[in-house]
Amino acid sequence: MSNSGIKELLEINHGQLVESLSQHANSVIEKARTILNREEQELVDSQGTNEEKISKLLKRLFTKDNDTCKGFIQWLIITMPCDSFPMCLESSLMAAGEDNTQDLLHLQQNVASTEGIAESATQTQVKSSANDSEGNQRKVTLRRGSKRSSCQVENTHPIGVKKAKTGNYWKAVTCKSSITTKLTQAVLNADPEEVDQTLHQSGEEYLNLPAISDSAEDYRMLMRKTISQKYEASNTKEEKRKQVTLAQTFRSLSMKDRNVTKLKERIDASRDDVLSSHGVEENEDTVTNLAEFLNKKLISDCKVNILLGKAGTGKTKLVHKICYEWTRGVVSQFQYVFLFEFRQLNLINRSIDLKTMLFDLFLKPERNAHAVFRFIVRNPQMVLIIFDGFDEFAEKASVCTSVVSSNPNAQLSVGQLFSSLFIGKMLPGCTVLITSRPKDILCLPLDVVGHVGEVSGFNQCKIKEYASHFFEDTEHICKAISHLEKNRKILNMCYIPALCWVVFLCLEHLLSQSQLEPKLPHTMTQFYIKMLTVFLSKGAKSTEAYGQIENMLLNEYREEIHGLCNLAVKGLQESKSVFYLKDLLSEKVTMFASSFGFLSTFEVKTIDHNQENGYAFVHLTLQEFLAALHQMIDNQTTDQMLKSKFYLKSKWTWRNDAKNEFTDTVHIFLSGLASKRCKQFLSILANKNEMWIQKKQKAILLNLRKLATTNLTGPKIIELCHCVYETQNCDLARDVAAQLRYKFELRNFRLTPADTTVLTFVINNGTSCASVDIGGCALDLECVTVLGTCKNLETLVFKSRKYEDKFAQTLSEAIPKVNSLKKLILTSCSIGVKGASPLTSALGICQQLEEINLHDNELGDAGIEMVVNMLPRMAKLRKIELGGNNITVEGVLTIANVLRTCSNILDIQVSDGGNVATIRFLTDSTISPVDRPSMSLSPPMESEGSQEAVLRKLSLVKCKLTEQHMHSLCKILQHGPQLACIDLSGNELEDHGLRKLVEFLPEFHISKLINLSNNGFSESGVLCLVTVLKRYPNVLEIKVSLKCHQTVLIKFTEHCEGTDCRDELNTQLMDFRLSSTGDSKTMSTLLRKLSLTSCHFQLEHLEELGSTLEHCNDLAELDLSDNALGDRGFSKLVELLPKLRVGRLINVSSNFITMTGVLCLAKCMNKIKNITEVAISLGKSGKGLIRFHGDRRFHKKRELQEILFKDKCGKQSLHLPKKISIEECEMDGEAMRKLCLILKTCSALTELDLSNNALSNEAIAELLHHLPHLQDLETLNISDNSIPSDTVLLLAQSLNICENAQKVEVRSSGRASINFMKKCCRLEGNRKKAEPLCSRILSLRECNLHKMSVEQLFKILEHCKNLAEVDLSCNLLKDEGLQSLRDFLPKLPFLKLLNVSNNRISPTGVLYLVESLNICRNVVEVEVSLASNGISLLKFAKRCEKKVCSVKECNLKEKDLLNFFSIVERCTHLTELKLTSNIMGDEDLRNLVDVVGNLKYLEELNLQKNGISLTAVENLFVALNYCPKTLTVRFEEQWIHGADAANLVVKCVQTHLNIAEIRIKKNQASIRLTDNGWRTSDGTRMDSAVSYPSLRLISLQQCGIEVPHLLHLSSIIKQCPSLMELHLCQNNFGDKGAEILAEILQVVRGLRKLSLESTNMSSTGMVSLTAGLCKCRSLEEINLSHNELGEESASELGKVLLGLEQLRIINLPRMTAAAGLMETNALARGLSNCTSLEEINLDSLPLKDSGTQLLAEGIPRMTYLKRLNLKSNFIGCKGAVELANGLKYSTMMVEINLSDNYMEDVGAMKIADVLPLMKSLTILNLTQNNITAIGGERLAEALRLCPSMEGVHLSRNRIGDQTAKKLAKALPEMPCLKILNLHSCDIGADGGLSLAQGLVLCPNLREISLAENNIGTEGAMELALALRSLKSLKKLSLQLNRIDNSMAEELAAGLVCCPTVEEVILSWNNISDEGTAWLAEVLPRMRCLKKLDLEGNKITLAGAEKLAASLQQCSSVEVIRLWKNNIPKDRAQNPSGTRFRLDFSVYSSAL
Repeated sequence: MSNSGIKELLEINHGQLVESLSQHANSVIEKARTILNREEQELVDSQGTNEEKISKLLKRLFTKDNDTCKGFIQWLIITMPCDSFPMCLESSLMAAGEDNTQDLLHLQQNVASTEGIAESATQTQVKSSANDSEGNQRKVTLRRGSKRSSCQVENTHPIGVKKAKTGNYWKAVTCKSSITTKLTQAVLNADPEEVDQTLHQSGEEYLNLPAISDSAEDYRMLMRKTISQKYEASNTKEEKRKQVTLAQTFRSLSMKDRNVTKLKERIDASRDDVLSSHGVEENEDTVTNLAEFLNKKLISDCKVNILLGKAGTGKTKLVHKICYEWTRGVVSQFQYVFLFEFRQLNLINRSIDLKTMLFDLFLKPERNAHAVFRFIVRNPQMVLIIFDGFDEFAEKASVCTSVVSSNPNAQLSVGQLFSSLFIGKMLPGCTVLITSRPKDILCLPLDVVGHVGEVSGFNQCKIKEYASHFFEDTEHICKAISHLEKNRKILNMCYIPALCWVVFLCLEHLLSQSQLEPKLPHTMTQFYIKMLTVFLSKGAKSTEAYGQIENMLLNEYREEIHGLCNLAVKGLQESKSVFYLKDLLSEKVTMFASSFGFLSTFEVKTIDHNQENGYAFVHLTLQEFLAALHQMIDNQTTDQMLKSKFYLKSKWTWRNDAKNEFTDTVHIFLSGLASKRCKQFLSILANKNEMWIQKKQKAILLNLRKLATTNLTGPKIIELCHCVYETQNCDLARDVAAQLRYKFELRNFRLTPADTTVLTFVINNGTSCASVDIGGCALDLECVTVLGTCKNLETLVFKSRKYEDKFAQTLSEAIPKVNSLKKLILTSCSIGVKGASPLTSALGICQQLEEINLHDNELGDAGIEMVVNMLPRMAKLRKIELGGNNITVEGVLTIANVLRTCSNILDIQVSDGGNVATIRFLTDSTISPVDRPSMSLSPPMESEGSQEAVLRKLSLVKCKLTEQHMHSLCKILQHGPQLACIDLSGNELEDHGLRKLVEFLPEFHISKLINLSNNGFSESGVLCLVTVLKRYPNVLEIKVSLKCHQTVLIKFTEHCEGTDCRDELNTQLMDFRLSSTGDSKTMSTLLRKLSLTSCHFQLEHLEELGSTLEHCNDLAELDLSDNALGDRGFSKLVELLPKLRVGRLINVSSNFITMTGVLCLAKCMNKIKNITEVAISLGKSGKGLIRFHGDRRFHKKRELQEILFKDKCGKQSLHLPKKISIEECEMDGEAMRKLCLILKTCSALTELDLSNNALSNEAIAELLHHLPHLQDLETLNISDNSIPSDTVLLLAQSLNICENAQKVEVRSSGRASINFMKKCCRLEGNRKKAEPLCSRILSLRECNLHKMSVEQLFKILEHCKNLAEVDLSCNLLKDEGLQSLRDFLPKLPFLKLLNVSNNRISPTGVLYLVESLNICRNVVEVEVSLASNGISLLKFAKRCEKKVCSVKECNLKEKDLLNFFSIVERCTHLTELKLTSNIMGDEDLRNLVDVVGNLKYLEELNLQKNGISLTAVENLFVALNYCPKTLTVRFEEQWIHGADAANLVVKCVQTHLNIAEIRIKKNQASIRLTDNGWRTSDGTRMDSAVSYPSLRLISLQQCGIEVPHLLHLSSIIKQCPSLMELHLCQNNFGDKGAEILAEILQVVRGLRKLSLESTNMSSTGMVSLTAGLCKCRSLEEINLSHNELGEESASELGKVLLGLEQLRIINLPRMTAAAGLMETNALARGLSNCTSLEEINLDSLPLKDSGTQLLAEGIPRMTYLKRLNLKSNFIGCKGAVELANGLKYSTMMVEINLSDNYMEDVGAMKIADVLPLMKSLTILNLTQNNITAIGGERLAEALRLCPSMEGVHLSRNRIGDQTAKKLAKALPEMPCLKILNLHSCDIGADGGLSLAQGLVLCPNLREISLAENNIGTEGAMELALALRSLKSLKKLSLQLNRIDNSMAEELAAGLVCCPTVEEVILSWNNISDEGTAWLAEVLPRMRCLKKLDLEGNKITLAGAEKLAASLQQCSSVEVIRLWKNNIPKDRAQNPSGTRFRLDFSVYSSAL
């Protein structure tokens, strides 16, 4: 061919060249500038796109000569990247212009050959596809992953050999192309040695080099031939051995979604053992054959595919099949297919390159290997590389971290080569296929994976098909299939093809050896034992009967079996399943295992081209079985080692589980070998007796039991069940089920039929019914069938969207078989109408079902109708869930219609458009569920003997009901049963729907509530709704609010005869009304409520409302708050009030009124007689309340009489106290004047509250001006107003303006009030004389008063009559103000108390106050303190000669002290001087002694906390020694403790002879001096060296006295002959001290009182002490409590007591009782002889019945006995009876405490019989004595005869309502009762009501405890009324009484009437923010309250804030406990002013 060929080629391939070169346009144009002139260059550059530029360049190239053109093109080919030109075009261009025709023939032959092969491949592929479509179909499911790394597939155009053109041109082109290409590749890519060889050849040799395409094609043909021959030979061999062939292997090939996250989840969810089978999966793409798996179009360029499969599923066979299919042209896109097995790659232990791996380890080319390799490198997209058995790869753990390389010639390890190929760094674009077990691919970087396929193995059809190929005998086929169907465990093994071959092999042998039915194995372990013996038998080729030689073979091959077991264990330990010669233990074992079929042999090729054998067990499970067998027969394996190797395998696989890789079933086999059936087998192999084997088996069974006690996940529960099943031990199964509590929760893993089989085995062997909860688990439908065989299954739960209708059909066949099933939950199971049909049919048969849950399925309306129609047949059904089933409104009405079809409906709840739908039923066994309140039963539903009510409910919330649906719904309600509640909220009824409902309402049967909230009603609809109050008398309340969240409620009441209706709304109130004649009468009526808030009502709506309610006589409350009535509306309301006749309350808050409306409301107080309160606010709250007297309930005539009086005409008139409260109204003087004119005409106005107003001085002056005319006023409150000092004085003036003003209280914080007293008269003859006024009080605290203010104030007070107290504390008086005050004091003759605390005074001011003792003769006491919380008081009295001066913490200096002493010295009548907490020096103390000497009336000198030392004290008493007088001196210093305390006693006694008493407690000392103790009767002084005759009392308590100190004191005590009392309590001198005391007592024989409480004496010390006690015959009182009383000491003490005839009090409580019964009896016997006893305290001393009997025998002789405490003495009914007999004669008894014993009813009744005989008895405590109503009633009757009783304690006895009723009758007979403690007495509503009514007549009660009872609503209401008469009450305890907000409101109203109450306990009730608001409102009026306990209620932050605001006005409250309420911790902070008095210490668990 001539040179002109180059241009022809360029023209022919112009388009392809443009496409190729445009990718490198800039580089090509730059290189072309050398051959183009400037104009041509500019022409090319002017083009727009790269394609246009290259096209223009090629056209300009045509104008050049051929050599220039050819040179430029070839230069481009050589220098540009290798992928710039397609290879065929590159060869043609390089050969263009050459004349070479010698290789034409060779080329034509090659082309012809290629065409033939291609045609043959095409035919083969078609044939193969046809074959596959007939019998070898493959199902494939596809997973997609992300891209491989950034490497791009370089060459995407496939090379094909085209037909040769005729003529020399094509021949030359072809030959030249081949030569040039080879040369170019050699230069660029070849090895250096080869480059040299090719470049140095001559031209002829160069031309004769073989073409690259020829070598590649030859290698391809060689590969085809080799693979085909090898595969066919292997297949033939397998068929002869009856092994599974590839055509039989695969049930399906499924390819998963390649999303990496889902891929990991899928792998984690898989379990790689023989017990798994294919389950239901999501996102499956199905393909038909293997070719489609590899031909599947990829979304990205990922070329890595992974094929997963469990061991034995045939992954290796599959990849060999792929290779074989490639030889037949099926996957023709690949030029080469390389297959590497990792079991072979593991032998490579040196670095190799890619070429070595491809050719040396797979197939070496016959010629020109370098050329073939270069072809592969240049065309990677045509290469498929298969890596088989990644799970066997030794370096798999380091794949992610291996070094990778892109150089194919680099020397790398096998792991590095694999990683480079996998990631795509080397041979980018080649396809990589990897096979592995599922869990092992977690070691790979999955983000480069394209597809993941899974080989699933056999299904049952394939198993049967394989059986027909395997067994020759038809009978054997049937028997084998029958056995597998009976035994699911063995059947599940057959899902693995390799194991199926083994199973059939064993079954064939067993069936052929016996003519009868053979005993086939039922567990895996038994099967493997059989497999072992079968393999031995087949290998031995014995003709004898199988059963005869089994044991013989085991004995014969015992050594070989041991060796095989050792090999298995070694493999597991080293994570090996493939063994080579170096791994094998011995040749003998190898030969045995190979010949008998235990090991399979395969050939592997080494890197040195040598052949080596490899070995593997026929299946991994066989290796694991042999490893388990080794543990059982090995002598060196101990029980502990066995336990350490036993653990449960989770089905969730993690990357760090690789170390346990091959131990999936070892624990299962170990469990199976623990079966009793394995004893003989193991004994033979171990060559041990069965006892040795049994010991190991016992250890395994024990371990299984222990595992059951741990916290197991679902997968491990299944694993444990497998282990239990293998043992076939029913006792173990029962124990495991019990330990698991019969609850099996299985989540998110695959379940197989075998799993459910073992689960069923465990459940069926249990003794109780079980619960199975399966959620998110893939499973075969066969699993459901298996669960149908459960006998003890009570609850069955399925949750997964994978199941659908086929699942429902299968389930419907299974559940009728489970007779124990009570609860079935099928949530989110995608069950539709198709599945609902069989399911409902099956459920109708299951009469025992109690609960069904079909939530979140796809039933639709049709499916719901099927379910609903089934319900009448379900007699025991309690609940069914039908929500989330895509139902419409019609479906909702279908559900509601169940009310008509089922008579046992409890409630129906449907909401959110059917997303929630629940129906609950009543059954015969449960008439009244716990969560329902009680009412009377309607007649159709009343069960025999039941008085409880059935509250049926219908709830259709947010179901899109409209007016059109109301008719259907009303028809259902019209013909349905009686309902308690109907909830139709959140629908779309609107006004028309409401009118339809109102129309049908009379025909409904509703007893409690209709909820119509959020239905789009307007004002017109609301007014229509109001008409029901008139038309339907059973409507109790209507509540409407039209805010954004509308509220519309209709409440009903139902009168039931004989039924105790305890609901607040149903409470019958006593309505008090006036007749037309003025007479009062009471009538019983049900008061109703109407609430129309936020309804946008205006004047016109009010008029219509008034006409509607005109004749509604029983309306209790009307709420019109938050509307828009305005002043005109208020005026209209006042006009309508007489017609409305509201009984309790009208609420008109937030209605946009002004002061005009306020005055309008105030006027109604005069117009309407029964109004008791008007409360108005124009602030944010907008409060507007009108209260009527109907809210009070008068149950007794006496209460009525208290409020009635006679008018001028002599008729009785109602005198009700009235109150007006006006807040935030900003009244000026004129407005106040108008208001006062209105109030003057209002009779009985007792309280006026003007707090929180901006009152000016003019307004206050106007108010004070009118105060005298408000004659009935009792309280005026003007708090929360700005009060300057001049206003303060103005208010103080009210004491002069109003004679009946009793107390004026003002605070700068805005708190100001005036209390008034009623004017009372008394009769003197026939005249009425006014009672004298009571003492009056003025309190002006914190009012910023200064000196000038005080002067003005005292000018006002100078004319004030009866002024008793003035409080000026916390002001700014300072010293100057106190000086003025001191001077003015004589002018206030009536003053009793003056408080000037905290007025910023100095020591000078202190002296002013002290000086008042001398200036004002009426000042009797001055108390001054300059501490921050100190008190400074002046107390006054007339004609009092005794005066007191107390100066504390005043920091008086030396000069101040001198002045102070000077003032005090002039106060001659000073009896008590307290100078505490100051610093006094020795000189000051001496000066003080001089003053004391001159104060002849001084009785007490208090020098506490003055820093006085022991020496100073000694000096003080030396000085006082010359002042003979009766004087008490007190000290308190830190050093008074231990040795110093003892020294103080000694020094004082030795220094001053007339000391009579010494008392020291902690750091305080009190020493009393007497004036006659140191002289004799003749006036001479006693010798102090002889004794200390004056000392009569020594008390050293809790001051650290130990043995040395006591020893030091003993010398002094022994010299006190007149000592009468010795108290050494709470010291720690123990037994040694007892010995010292014994010596002292022998000397001090006149001792009368001895107290040794808590002195740490043991029984030994007590014995020592008794030696001294026996000498003290004059003892009257002994206290030995809290010491140890042993056997000997109790006996000795009893003997001592026999001689103490004068003993009056014995105190032995809480002594550690080590004494026995005899010793305590001796003690009791000794006590019985002490006839002078007045008090016995034996608390917690176990006398028991015998000791009590002995004590009781002596009680009749104790005629003076007053107090008896036998708490916690283990006294039973017998002892109580004896004690009662003894108490008959104790007529002087005052107190009896027998709490915490066991007297029961018998003892209680005996005690009750003697109570009336004790006329002086005041306290009876029988707490916690197991007393019931029988004994309680007797006690209550006896208490009626105890008029002096003050305290009754019957807590923690189940005395019940009957006792409470009788006790209520007894209460009026106990007028002195102060304490009533009935804590936790099982008192209900009836008892609570009776008690509350009785408490009214106990005015002296101080403490009431009804905690932990259930007094009910009425009881709480009555108690609230009773509180109004309990004026002395201090503590009320009502915790755990179910008190709600309404009850809290009533209690608050009652508590405010208890002026002395200090503690209120309302913890653990149901009080929320509403109830808290009522309590907060009354807190400021409870002036003595210290503690309020609200722990454990439902209070939120809003309620806490209300309490905090109220606490600002409560100075007396110390704490309000809010523990465990719904208050967030971060918000639980005390507001300023509460001083941490809100206690949030403990928070609720919800926070």
